[in-house]
Amino acid sequence: MFTQRQGVSALDEATLAFLAALVVIGLSIVVLSGYHFLAAPNTRWIPRAGKAPGWFGLANAKRDFIENGAKIIDQGYLKYKKDSAFLVQTADMERIVLSPKYLHEIRTAPESVLSLREGMSQVGNLLTDKRVSLTSFDLQLTGFIYTEAPGQIHDTGCDPDEPPAKQYALTTPMHEEAQFWLAQRIPIDKPSSAVLGHDTLLGVVAGISSRVLVGLPMGRDQDWLRTVVGYTIDVMQASAGLRPYPTLLRPLVAPWLGCIKRLQRHLDTAHRCFGNVFAQRLADPSRTEGEQNVIQWMAEAATGDDRNPEVLVKKLLFITLAAVHTSTMAATHALFDLCVMPEYIPLLRKELDEVIAKHGWTLAAINNMPVLDSFLKESQRINHPGLLSFNRKVLQPLRLSDGTVIPAGSFISMATSSIARDPEHYPEPERFDGLRFYNMRKASNGDSSKRHQFVSTGPENLAFGFGKFACPGRFFAAAQIKVIMATIILRYDVSFPDGQKTRPQNTFVGESIGPDRRQVIVFRRRSDV
Repeated sequence: MFTQRQGVSALDEATLAFLAALVVIGLSIVVLSGYHFLAAPNTRWIPRAGKAPGWFGLANAKRDFIENGAKIIDQGYLKYKKDSAFLVQTADMERIVLSPKYLHEIRTAPESVLSLREGMSQVGNLLTDKRVSLTSFDLQLTGFIYTEAPGQIHDTGCDPDEPPAKQYALTTPMHEEAQFWLAQRIPIDKPSSAVLGHDTLLGVVAGISSRVLVGLPMGRDQDWLRTVVGYTIDVMQASAGLRPYPTLLRPLVAPWLGCIKRLQRHLDTAHRCFGNVFAQRLADPSRTEGEQNVIQWMAEAATGDDRNPEVLVKKLLFITLAAVHTSTMAATHALFDLCVMPEYIPLLRKELDEVIAKHGWTLAAINNMPVLDSFLKESQRINHPGLLSFNRKVLQPLRLSDGTVIPAGSFISMATSSIARDPEHYPEPERFDGLRFYNMRKASNGDSSKRHQFVSTGPENLAFGFGKFACPGRFFAAAQIKVIMATIILRYDVSFPDGQKTRPQNTFVGESIGPDRRQVIVFRRRSDV
């Protein structure tokens, strides 16, 4: 029989177990805080922006950055940009944000000293740690897809700033998909439709990317497209959910996140859609069906451990993330800017009408849209995808030309968004000037005019990186965004809902910058097209 004494004893045991668990958790926090403090490189000589984590303030410092990251980075940049660096505790790690004066010398540092691969891996583990998620960053694969696939023009001696030719063999299919998916999401039987801007463009970008990645008919398969969109959203949610936790705790936290469970379902769907396709292509690389696509390129390039359908499916999912997320952000920002500044529409339409009439939807057309190119670059300048970029892990002590030494084990970044809004680089930097880069190109001579193109990189605009490790996918992204925006401008009148005269504020979470996903856009089909 269950007695009162036994009940009290059981209660006492439960209480003791609960208290013991609290003690273990408390000790774990102390140990992790101490480890973070003691194991970090010696950076105490570097001035700090934002809160210092100290022994027990790590969680508060991370929370402060998540809530006020833009303000912290801007203040640090304005105060220390002429000096060497400032230190900041971000949501995931402590970073040394270097002055842009060092950009030219650090971009030539060898991988053995400043590692892009390690830097990407350290950031990427938040999204793709094998213990937490599904795949891993693979810079070699990304480089292959965008710069080394058979038939592209990146042979020895070619200009690295010239676009790979094979990407632009896909310009016409991109336009076909832009028309198709806009028609799917904007009813053609209504004079006007009010839709969520971000979600609409996410679907269009996913459709175009799928056409390029996997071809038809699978590029329009609803299960696959739900996976493309869902994977993009859930990876971002997983990143936001895991960033505040120390690396050692992320595997324990991850199973409790719904987005992690959904990521596994996305992987299962991708295997169901393309596992057999990869197996067939690996068995017979000469076998092609229909137009060239990324699946075929991946099968042709796979060697060693990569010759595995499971591995290639995971990499395909990562490529969808790279292709979809940033292009959707940039296109949404540009669409918002167009809605709030419709005075640019007549000039853009005139340019697009002329270039499409002359060249059709071809590479020549993409390369001859200087007004649209300028508008997109200005939108990107003001609405950077993130506060920080040019991420590198310091593998060996780095001595800079002025004697500054960056210790091994550090993680360095550049204040990308702040640099792009610096009046020393651009007059009236907070004012949107859609013709800013168009006029700069006209004022430049010869090859120097290329510095002001949407895909160009430079020390004053690091959205696509800089130097030999500039984003290899920027040509593809630019082509995709131009096709989408050109199709919208030629087929629709766009605006915010009646009464809205201002652009919605961007959303800032830590170092991420995004458009307001709640913003509605009104599309009106033009009667004269």
